[in-house]
Amino acid sequence: MNSKVRLISTKYFQWSYILRAVMIISIILAIWKRDYIWIIGTFIGLFISFIPTILHRDAKMTLPWILDFLIAVVSILHMGGRLLDAYYNIPGYLLFTRFFISLLVGFIAFAIIFVLDEYWDGLKMDKYAMAFVVVIATMTIGVILEFLKWLNITGRYTEITNNILMLNLLADTVAGMVIAFIGVYLIKKGEFDDITEDFGQQINKNIIQRAKK
Repeated sequence: MNSKVRLISTKYFQWSYILRAVMIISIILAIWKRDYIWIIGTFIGLFISFIPTILHRDAKMTLPWILDFLIAVVSILHMGGRLLDAYYNIPGYLLFTRFFISLLVGFIAFAIIFVLDEYWDGLKMDKYAMAFVVVIATMTIGVILEFLKWLNITGRYTEITNNILMLNLLADTVAGMVIAFIGVYLIKKGEFDDITEDFGQQINKNIIQRAKK
């Protein structure tokens, strides 16, 4: 990993800790509002945001700094929307959060495809084909999310109009295209490999190479 990427990684790793501190404040707000269901949800979100640190400590696996950052941002946005009722009181907040969720999904898809292409003999894919698959995958996850809302598995009813549905799916599509464009650009410059280098080597060592034995 070159010095430029390492500097950026350190910068955003520090930002992720700041965002996690905000999540702790969210727990306090949940307790103050006596929203006991969301207290549990907040603790789960806090745990999820620490997964990169846990993996690094216990499994010696370092996730790409962008993934670490996006996990923390999405968790914070979702908690702000739930605890502060921002989803209902701030116009566009729900769509903004949905866009970042899709950015997270898109980056995960691109990183996995890129790593498999680099280290696994079973997949060889052109960067533009990767971009296409990422857009489709992001849109697909968006459709699944809308289906889960329709099933109302959380027990919290949310009215979904056709306009809201279309905007959410549009956010998924745009986010997928943004990640695809940025991914292709970084691959051309050779920087996407720098971002995913440690993660890719660890996946290759701990999963791909072990599967070959």
